[in-house]
Amino acid sequence: MQENRVSPWLLGIGIFVVVLVLLFGCASAGPSGLSANSVSGGIEVSWQPSSSANVVGYNVYRSTQSGSIGQKINPVMITDSKYVDRDVENGLTYYYTVRTVNSAGAEDSNTQQASILAKTKPPTDLQIQINGGNEYTSNPQVTLYVSADGATKCRFSNDGVVWADWENYAANKSWTLPSGDGQKEVYYICEDDFGNVATPTSATIYLDTTPPTITLTSPKQGGQYAGSFDLVFSASDPIEQTLTCSGDISGAPIAIGVVDVGSPQTVTINAAEGAHTLNLECKDHINSANASATFTIVNKPSVEMEIESGAGYVAIPRVNLDVKATNAAQCRFSNDGNTWGSWLTYSTVVQWSLSAGDGTKTVYAQCQGANGQSSDVVTDTIILDTTPPPYVSMQINNGNSWTNSRNVVLGLYCFSAKQSQFSNDGQMWSGWESYGTSRVWTLSPGDGTKYVYFECQDSNGKLVGTTSATILYSQKEPNPPSSLDIEINDGDSYTSSRSVDLTLDARDANQCRFSNENSDWSKWYDYDTEMSWKLSSGDGRKTVYYQCQNDFGTVSTHASIYLETGPPPPITNLRATSDDDYIYLRWSSPGSSAVRYNIYRSTEGMGLLTKVATASSTSWRDGNVVEGLAYSYMVRAVDNAGNEGGNSNVVEAEINRYGPLMSGGSSEPESTPA
Repeated sequence: MQENRVSPWLLGIGIFVVVLVLLFGCASAGPSGLSANSVSGGIEVSWQPSSSANVVGYNVYRSTQSGSIGQKINPVMITDSKYVDRDVENGLTYYYTVRTVNSAGAEDSNTQQASILAKTKPPTDLQIQINGGNEYTSNPQVTLYVSADGATKCRFSNDGVVWADWENYAANKSWTLPSGDGQKEVYYICEDDFGNVATPTSATIYLDTTPPTITLTSPKQGGQYAGSFDLVFSASDPIEQTLTCSGDISGAPIAIGVVDVGSPQTVTINAAEGAHTLNLECKDHINSANASATFTIVNKPSVEMEIESGAGYVAIPRVNLDVKATNAAQCRFSNDGNTWGSWLTYSTVVQWSLSAGDGTKTVYAQCQGANGQSSDVVTDTIILDTTPPPYVSMQINNGNSWTNSRNVVLGLYCFSAKQSQFSNDGQMWSGWESYGTSRVWTLSPGDGTKYVYFECQDSNGKLVGTTSATILYSQKEPNPPSSLDIEINDGDSYTSSRSVDLTLDARDANQCRFSNENSDWSKWYDYDTEMSWKLSSGDGRKTVYYQCQNDFGTVSTHASIYLETGPPPPITNLRATSDDDYIYLRWSSPGSSAVRYNIYRSTEGMGLLTKVATASSTSWRDGNVVEGLAYSYMVRAVDNAGNEGGNSNVVEAEINRYGPLMSGGSSEPESTPA
């Protein structure tokens, strides 16, 4: 019987294996319960701890391909049962394998994998608007309109420090601004399901809860006025320096425009006879104030009066009053304006006795209509000299400036005259005739200015004196200039320069002149539709007066513009934050004069800051950036007139794929506000 024997070579191998097991122990199987989950900033790999006493730690392997173990990612052996992998790229799928390590440093051969799509990018494109982007609000209760890509929870703050609780993402949010008028800033921040927190953004709005006030001086409630009167008012506001005002009289608009707060305003108004209601409104950026008054325009009689046809001198106190009135039923007269004669039926000629004593005499006249409305009191003066030297005077048609008839009436006076003669050229005379205080005369033919000469002599044939008068003869009634209009810088409300352009219009104007604030008028210029002009010095509302004339009269109008020559103050708290796609800028308004902001940028090594954008709010997002480049930013405030303020502080930032960077003057990373 053959004996079974073990080969000495095989026996040696077995003994060697036994020795290795005794020396180093057996390799354990891989851990169970392997899983991978997204967490803030990376992926958390977890497993069930091994129950083997021989397991002293774990190694984690990562691959981007299924079935491939990839490379070990933990720099030192893991003794816990989880590991957070932060070196991942958003949007890639990763495959993880965990192997046990025994006391001899040997790993198991486990190939089990857990996979997950990396989601490390926080919500992007955060946007916030307050009340739909309005610049002003009168109510601290506002609506926030927000958006954020990839957000599940968001929260808000009034100062960027104290935040409200996290709440589910929604497109709008009711919010209460802090109390007190002024600029308010609301901050907005969001996170995704995995706790990835976005860079905060913000929006601003100006809270103005106090409306302007209007003090209406004229017209007074229940007052009575002639057809033309002055609208007089002033407006005040606790915040604004200027207000925009408008109004109407019984529906007919009144153009007023920008007014200075606290400065009395006067506008001349024409209205038809009857009852009227004036409505006046002044607005700041958000609030308005109203004032109104009900008044009556009455049809008063109009009166003109001359003593002795405007002779100027009389030798006896008994005189004729030449009265011309419209809508008059009766009139009365006085020598002192206090003691009046009886009401007399209206007549164009009234005999009157001057007060006693030589000197300048004043006669007062007032007429009354059939409706009982009294006219304004008018006066005329004459010198009474009972022992005068020779005097002579003449008026044509009671001193009217024009006539459409060649037949005129001469009002005459010549002291101690016996005879008179007349001429149209001072050379061909009519011949001597008996002296009288009036005379019908025929002017020379042809349109234009007509002269009439008058001389008289006393009963001894001695020449008392010679005088002349003029009147314009025209078949068509001469009119002064009309339809005057002036615009400053094409109607702009604001300017940053004292040098402006005037756009002009006037009908039938020959010459025009200009003035700042209705004083120190320029010389007369030939009428033109354009004019370069320099406003008076000093910021504020500026009014340019425009006056035109022709042979028949002078007419004026005006226009206003607000001068702002000083730029807004510089911004001092420019801040920058960044993520892996955008750089965000935030700052505070330097004052109410700032209405927009110019943003300047330079890239690393370029040096010169150049303008890249204009923003209407106090935040801006730069998406035209490249990873690996550092950017410098500066912001300047701009006012209504286009004045640009000084340089802000300069901040630097660069996009960062590892999380938000924040800078108030450097690009060193800062933690994201929680």
